[in-house]
Amino acid sequence: MFTMAMMLFQNMTKAQCKADECISKLGVGYTFLKTYQMEKIGDEMEHSYVFSKETNYMLVLCNKDGAAKNVEVSLFDSSRKLIASNYDKKNDKYYPAIAYNCKATGMYYLRFHFNTKSECCVSVLAFKR
Repeated sequence: MFTMAMMLFQNMTKAQCKADECISKLGVGYTFLKTYQMEKIGDEMEHSYVFSKETNYMLVLCNKDGAAKNVEVSLFDSSRKLIASNYDKKNDKYYPAIAYNCKATGMYYLRFHFNTKSECCVSVLAFKR
């Protein structure tokens, strides 16, 4: 019984990413707002957040090994117009963060697509005025 419980615990902890590592990658002066976590290959999820005018936002992505490779995140405004993405299609390159200087207060959408063989991905949203 103990052995089975220990194996279950090891499997659960193995797949979890830690937000602390991602938080430590935020730029100087940024204040933590929210964490988003994904744990399944092929997952796609969307979250909304109200951004404020004249505020800088940063979204940092991490997996259990540090940098989040093959995890695409796109930022959309309230009209669902694409504003930024961490994936550069032209060069087929993923960046570990998105920085955005908000021009208008409103609802913004973060769409994540997790298409890697990594076991998890965590992202951290922060702001700076």
